[in-house]
Amino acid sequence: MKMKFSVDTLGCKINQSESDFIIEELLEKGLEPVSWSKHPDFCIINTCTVTSRSDRKARQIIRKIKSQNKNSKIIVTGCFVVFNKKFLQDCDIDLIVENKDKNKIPDLIGRMTAAAGRKELEKEREIESFDFKSFPQFSQMHSRPLVKIQDGCEQNCTYCIVPKVRGKYKSVPYREILNKIIDLQKDGFEEVVLTGIHIGKYGVDFSTSGMGKGSKISSLADLLEEVVGETSIKRIRISSIEVNEIDSRLLDILKRNNRRFASHLHIPLQSGSDRILKLMGRPYTAQYYFRKIGMISGSFPDIALTTDVMAGFPGENEEDFDRTVNMIERIAFSKIHVFKFSKRMHTPAYGMGNQVGEEIKSERSKILRNMGDRLRNSYIKNHIGKLLSVVCEEMNVENNIISGTSENYIKVYFSMDKENFPSLKGRILRIAANSEYKNGLWGILS
Repeated sequence: MKMKFSVDTLGCKINQSESDFIIEELLEKGLEPVSWSKHPDFCIINTCTVTSRSDRKARQIIRKIKSQNKNSKIIVTGCFVVFNKKFLQDCDIDLIVENKDKNKIPDLIGRMTAAAGRKELEKEREIESFDFKSFPQFSQMHSRPLVKIQDGCEQNCTYCIVPKVRGKYKSVPYREILNKIIDLQKDGFEEVVLTGIHIGKYGVDFSTSGMGKGSKISSLADLLEEVVGETSIKRIRISSIEVNEIDSRLLDILKRNNRRFASHLHIPLQSGSDRILKLMGRPYTAQYYFRKIGMISGSFPDIALTTDVMAGFPGENEEDFDRTVNMIERIAFSKIHVFKFSKRMHTPAYGMGNQVGEEIKSERSKILRNMGDRLRNSYIKNHIGKLLSVVCEEMNVENNIISGTSENYIKVYFSMDKENFPSLKGRILRIAANSEYKNGLWGILS
């Protein structure tokens, strides 16, 4: 009988890409993936700690899975483990794995299956360091595979704990990225998502790490030039990027190769107030952000611009909040991710004065979310009657309805004969959008 495993993932695309690698490796080792509710031999929980809410979710799912799987080996990894080892030890977690060793989990499980008794298991707790060059970069678990190009952040925004749990910049050698994308092409995928913790800093560590020795690649723009020139993947999507890292060269590459890049950029704003941006430690002003967005919109008129906005940062008054609201209205983002400020220990903002009350934070978050919904609905409606390029992603087997993501980040639904779906999954299809449907558009396969 096959050994069984489950993987539950909280948090960002980086966590998802790392979980996908674990799944792929365990499948290759002959293990069978199941839900944790099926009482697998191994339950892997890949955690997040970006907010206090993330911590609560991690604690809840860890306790729940542990309590309902008395005979399973429980493995917890991800950002939550950095500052919560005592909680995990008190929960009697079998294996605690930090981010830097996450890619060793499949091999550890392989060794654990052969280990005899608890003493052998305890030995597995001592995990040696690993060479980042061998870190997994992509996944075949998604119709739009995530290609991880770097890890780590050194920006040190005053509210953010990520630099402490992800460490310094660590870029993946460009040749490995190209090889992975080429492999994905061969497997039939037509869109890849380039992702990382701080992708605009791709390559900055090569001069100090020695990995870029003799290489002409030292920036995200360099990497994109190589991906366009050395691969024939149909569509490349860039995940979240900071506004001050979008320079004229990067925009020129996107413009010259606009058919190869998704018409979508996610550019965090956080606040429209210079005073709050400075307190946050953000490396730009509101006016700089607005001008750069104008440059992007001027070059790509129909581009989807999505963003992150924080409500209730310490010291944020009504005037600061109004500046954020006005900035959002002027730019008219196609989608907004709204976050309430969450106090995180080990960050400067944790001890700042003038903390905003929970009621005010909730009220401001609601206003921002309502704005975001209105702008999102308007953007979606403006694409009724247009022909969209949509990755064929998922199928509802009950009604044969397919869902996918367009080049400009709209969820699109359409119907298809069930027998055609397996061969078209991961492919880019032309869909004529003709009406609103659920959280996106309904269309007809063209």
